[in-house]
Amino acid sequence: MSTHVILVDLLATLLVVIGLHLAFRQRLVRLWLDALRERRGLAPLRSDRGEEDPLHYAMIIFGTMMMAFGLIMFSFTTVYALMT
Repeated sequence: MSTHVILVDLLATLLVVIGLHLAFRQRLVRLWLDALRERRGLAPLRSDRGEEDPLHYAMIIFGTMMMAFGLIMFSFTTVYALMT
């Protein structure tokens, strides 16, 4: 396989891992985001008022879309490289 295919596969794998964390490991992602916001002097994203969090659903949707895009990019690039 060429270098181009390997680089695209690495990028696609990175997208799948990020999407997996956004969709299913939200506590960890929120801890990272809160740590970054605290470094900049901003308030954390958490709402301790017991309200329903709209960011939860956006992270699930965006993470699932990112996982699917990475998986499709990985499989199409690799299969095309192997067939040609």
